[in-house]
Amino acid sequence: MVVIKNWTQLLILVLLFASCARAPLVKRADSMRLAKNPPTISDTLSKESFFSALKKHIDEIKKSRMVKDQMIFGNKTLDKIVYLNSLEKILDHQDDWINYIRHNFDFYEVYGKDSWGEVLATGYYEPRVLGSKVPSEKYSQPLYMNPDDMVTIDYKAFGLKPWALQGRLHDKIVSPYYTRSEIDSEFKLKNRNLELVYLEPVDAFFIHIQGSGIVDLGNGESMHVGYDSQNGFPYMAIGKLLTDFIPIEKMSMRKIREHLKTLQKKEQQNILNKNPSYVFFKKLDTAAITYSGAEVSTGRTIATDKAFFPKGAMAFLEIEEPVFSTIEDIEATSWIKKPRFVFDQDTGGAITGGGRVDLYFGIGDDAAQKAGVMRHPGRLYYLLPR
Repeated sequence: MVVIKNWTQLLILVLLFASCARAPLVKRADSMRLAKNPPTISDTLSKESFFSALKKHIDEIKKSRMVKDQMIFGNKTLDKIVYLNSLEKILDHQDDWINYIRHNFDFYEVYGKDSWGEVLATGYYEPRVLGSKVPSEKYSQPLYMNPDDMVTIDYKAFGLKPWALQGRLHDKIVSPYYTRSEIDSEFKLKNRNLELVYLEPVDAFFIHIQGSGIVDLGNGESMHVGYDSQNGFPYMAIGKLLTDFIPIEKMSMRKIREHLKTLQKKEQQNILNKNPSYVFFKKLDTAAITYSGAEVSTGRTIATDKAFFPKGAMAFLEIEEPVFSTIEDIEATSWIKKPRFVFDQDTGGAITGGGRVDLYFGIGDDAAQKAGVMRHPGRLYYLLPR
């Protein structure tokens, strides 16, 4: 055992360990660099899924207002049209597409979590839940549409940060918008005709986290709902409040959901209210729409921090996916390598910094099972035409 004899010795040890930690990413110019050791590329998903996603991606990104005309890759900048033209050329080489990509694109490794290229990979999905068009004791929690008294302050126009801020305009004064507690426990939006559909409270909360979902209304009728806006408060993961009940190494969305379902309604809501972030929804007639404006592609859409990484870009993701014995399993029995090409189309309140990526797994129970335990190291590279 090492005995620390004085405060000076303790301070030296603290500084030593602090100096070993990787500094957080601050500048966009430092977000990626040409990979010193490019990956050995392969794609474990179907060729059909790649080209379907690629074509859909190109068509939508061309007209997207959310993807900048100048796409920034670390210290390099490319015109959006030039970049998309380089992706279009892949469509002409479907017989030998992986080899074509290998010889015509450079791979840029991201800044990473603890080292260059390394990321923490998580997953998201679209819940499929039961609901109702009218409230009941069971279906008591509404999903709200975008309120008309919420305004966005464009800080960027004033040369200030953050670039935008959500608020509420009242008597010519802008105040912070209502928190989750004010909306769901104090009913600040009640009787304003903003209710879109009614769900069980825990189901509603998880649709807030995922940003979209499908609500089964019975008699073969369903409603597809998707993200429309957000109240401006930062996302707070409630899992950190439940470590007395769920060991941190076993924390997952499914375990959190199961624990919440055991609680009385008031205790349940008190925990949910700890996350002040609140999402407003709209009815969708298509698949879920990403931040970039493109529809999600199962296994191909990723979310990253838009402050550092370019929406509309193609990337290569090395990850392992969980394997389960049955659909009821809460923990994976093993993990299998599943590298694939992906498209940076989305963002997320918890997806911040230079070492985070969120992968879209699809709709329903199978997707929920995988996304629920997905918290695994991976590697992420962006593709730039040579």
